Amino acid sequence: MTQHANNIEQQYQNFIKHVVQSEEVWGLTKDETWATSSSSEFEDTEVILFWSGKEGALACAEDEWADYVPEPVSLVEFLENWCVGMYGDELLVGADWDKDLVGKEAEPLVVALDVVTQLKAEGKTLEFVQYDSQQEFEEQLIEALEAE
Repeated sequence: MTQHANNIEQQYQNFIKHVVQSEEVWGLTKDETWATSSSSEFEDTEVILFWSGKEGALACAEDEWADYVPEPVSLVEFLENWCVGMYGDELLVGADWDKDLVGKEAEPLVVALDVVTQLKAEGKTLEFVQYDSQQEFEEQLIEALEAE
């Protein structure tokens, strides 16, 4: 793995740890539109960008996103609505991209599973709305990923 790839992977791992600690993620929005970018890895694939803190989102609110504002999303909403919905729409998660729009592009269900794994490692349990429990959510993620 190149140093650049190592940095991106470390940036992603820090994203996972930070969102588990804060129980929120941040996006950039303008009039119900969320900041997206074209994937650098997959043709005709969009990436919705999320940050682990408001500062990261603010740093990217320039150029085409100059009129966008940081908006928090609870971790439960991110997992249940965003990750699951993005999977269905074949979109990717851009985790903690920097102001040069460099960062990891990840499958949303993989991001969700990484978050749940970190929650378990820290002994944390979230109260889900659309699932009976965090365990049920995790089981459904694994089932969907194994079916691919």
